[in-house]
Amino acid sequence: MDEKQKKELEKKALEGAAVEVVERYGSAVKEHLVAFSGQDNELGKEATRSLKSIAESKVNDSFKDQNIKQQAGFSAEVKSVAKDNADKIIRGSEKRTSRTDDVAKQVDSTGRSIGGTNDQLFDLVEMNGDGTIVEGTARQLKFVGGDAKSCAEKLLDKKYDKYRDSDVPIEIPKDFYDKVQAEYADRICKLDERIQKAKVKGDTELVAKLEKQRDIVETTSKNLKQSNVTNEEAIFARKHPKLSTAKDVIKTANKAGLKQAGIGAAMSGSISIIKNFVACVKGEKNPQDAAIEVAKDTGTGAAFSYATAFSGAVVKGTMQNASSEYIRSLSKTSLPAQMVSTTVNVGKVMARFIKGEITGTECIVQLGEDGFGELGAAMYATAFTTVVKGVGSRALTVVAGAAGSTIGYMAAVAVYQELKTSLVEYQLAVKERKRIEAECEEAVAMIREYREQMIAAYEQSFTEYLEAFRNGVDAMDTTMIEEDVNGFLGANAQIQIALGRKPQFCTQEEFDDLMLSDESFKL
Repeated sequence: MDEKQKKELEKKALEGAAVEVVERYGSAVKEHLVAFSGQDNELGKEATRSLKSIAESKVNDSFKDQNIKQQAGFSAEVKSVAKDNADKIIRGSEKRTSRTDDVAKQVDSTGRSIGGTNDQLFDLVEMNGDGTIVEGTARQLKFVGGDAKSCAEKLLDKKYDKYRDSDVPIEIPKDFYDKVQAEYADRICKLDERIQKAKVKGDTELVAKLEKQRDIVETTSKNLKQSNVTNEEAIFARKHPKLSTAKDVIKTANKAGLKQAGIGAAMSGSISIIKNFVACVKGEKNPQDAAIEVAKDTGTGAAFSYATAFSGAVVKGTMQNASSEYIRSLSKTSLPAQMVSTTVNVGKVMARFIKGEITGTECIVQLGEDGFGELGAAMYATAFTTVVKGVGSRALTVVAGAAGSTIGYMAAVAVYQELKTSLVEYQLAVKERKRIEAECEEAVAMIREYREQMIAAYEQSFTEYLEAFRNGVDAMDTTMIEEDVNGFLGANAQIQIALGRKPQFCTQEEFDDLMLSDESFKL
């Protein structure tokens, strides 16, 4: 096994190690995507409110700030649910948080009704896996006041007596909580002093009045809970739901990357230590060079693992909430983690072809070696397994022919891989083994046929666009050296135009304007 094969094997090991992290954190990413759209395609549910629908609410120009603040309270509910559920998924909990508007009405052990549209006491509640409420988790959410002091004042208003009388927990903005509690502690201390002075004077009426005030402050303080959403986050989500969701997705993906980076560093470091120790024993390396190599390998493993987990989590979460049932089924495989490293390898091959270093035929062959076969197997095994197992490999010819030579090639690879595994893993009877071998030969013939079709199609297409690619890449190389950002973006745009695509931006200024707008950023 040469050095390149060893490196690829190590990358596959790191990729495989990232699957579990990608699975958990990808499902967490999905919660933020559901919060934005209100559509949970995986569970077939639609929420009564979403960040997108709240942002589309009408605003009276005469009361704009007041309307935005009020609507931000609903955004806080939706974001709080998404953050809470993302955290539960990462921790492996089966429980989920939901807005009471999205829960069927139930009665808790105290006889209180929880759930249903416009619940009068509760906004949020935790649910068990069987759909029943978790006792003691129902609470109200109040994002009132422009700062902590005004929030503390508003919560003492008489209109909140119904929550105090029913002993309902109230969640307030994360950034207000400590200051509000400090405000209440100060008020209680001052009220205690006034009560003592009134008692000394024998003013029983004043004592009763002050004690009632103290009870209100104390009860409110006792029932306060800290939200996982800040006041600023709620308002930002109301005004910019897409950017708010993107921030949460990136934060979750970053956690996945950091989690996996440590694992990748440990794996690569351990492998490198053994490899370099043996090299030292053989006299092929001195200890100093070996130590440098171990540090380098450890860093490379950490970086690769971070990228795999970060990107894989985003891809997994997006696929998991796709409208297509087929795409959702793919999210349950190792495909999201595979796509990251495969995309990097494919990008390198394409760069070599564009620069004229390899021919179109060599490009296709290397693409097959660097991941297309694996991705094809993972993607099309899901779609074609039922057909293949049900009526045999010949049925694949009809389906593949209708779908096109590219799909046919990938599907044939999937069949071949499955049949080849059967030969390796199972002790079959001679008759059964011959049948499997015959089907393997048939699949190989199909792969060759479809590959030839693909090569012809790609050769024709690549020839047409090769000049545009070369000019664009040369211009991009030049502008990178000259640090000409606008020139680089313009060259990139010319390549897109050659491919028949309309660029979203051609200059740094246009890119900045796009990022600040609500328009979708299309990769």
